[in-house]
Amino acid sequence: MLGFLAMRLLVAVPTLIIISILVFSLQMLLPGDAALVIAGGEATAETIARIRAEHGLDDPLPVQYLRWITNALQGDFGISYRTREEIGPMLISKIPVTLTLATAALAISLLIGIPAGIMAAIWRGRGWDHLVTIVSLIGISVPNFWLGIMMILLFAVTLGWLPAGGYVSPFVDPVAGLKSIIMPATVLGTALAAAMMRHTRSAMLTVLQQDYIRTARAKGLVERIVITKHALRNAMVPIITLATLQFGTLMAGAVLTEQVFSIPGVGKMVVDAVFNREYSAVQAVTLLSGFVFVMLNLLADVLYFWANPKLRSRSL
Repeated sequence: MLGFLAMRLLVAVPTLIIISILVFSLQMLLPGDAALVIAGGEATAETIARIRAEHGLDDPLPVQYLRWITNALQGDFGISYRTREEIGPMLISKIPVTLTLATAALAISLLIGIPAGIMAAIWRGRGWDHLVTIVSLIGISVPNFWLGIMMILLFAVTLGWLPAGGYVSPFVDPVAGLKSIIMPATVLGTALAAAMMRHTRSAMLTVLQQDYIRTARAKGLVERIVITKHALRNAMVPIITLATLQFGTLMAGAVLTEQVFSIPGVGKMVVDAVFNREYSAVQAVTLLSGFVFVMLNLLADVLYFWANPKLRSRSL
């Protein structure tokens, strides 16, 4: 196990370094001058030159990168040119909001996708299987922003059951928090639930055709035991991998959903930063997203190792 983790860490560290270089380099290609943004449109050339010197914007790019990554590793991503707030604490305050939204969306997708996929595999070629296929295609095809708007029109405007936007922490007010998170979590979880249905169905169909499943049935085991104890347990390996990696997608894919529902999370922060040319904030969020994906990939490998007996036996 330790050797397996060491190999994955050896891959993760250079990957993070490459991501940081790409984030910094691509930021340099964006239009606009950060010094001009700080100084204002009517600033003189002397003022702009002074600001560039103060912030090290006229240093060579390798020097700027080393200074930026050193500060980033200490949690210092600079300050907002517009609000003069430190970006690090601002980002930290947004993470729990997006994390809550992504966790709720993942829970919805698992609660819908796994049971539906199992039943579709058990009743392959029957009505339920066709229904799951149709629903999954619709779920993958429908854009998140359109579904969000339609849900707002139905549940907030027409029925008045849920708030149209905003966010209340479930730790502050559980009822209000649930009401504020249920629609955006459903919007985010719909596409993942559709993918989870198809993935679970495919994994279960593969496992149900194995010899040990036929042996278990030949021994007279109850079908429920065969499905839950033998088939599902072995089919969970690819499902765990998908769920782990998709959690990172939910974290990064909350941009449009948070914008539609006015949720003050990381996604809305990066959209506002792009509109206001807050390049330091965009760098911070992008670097955080890359770090999350790499760590979740590492977690997926660990869970895959834990759930797959063949890998464990090879490491012994």
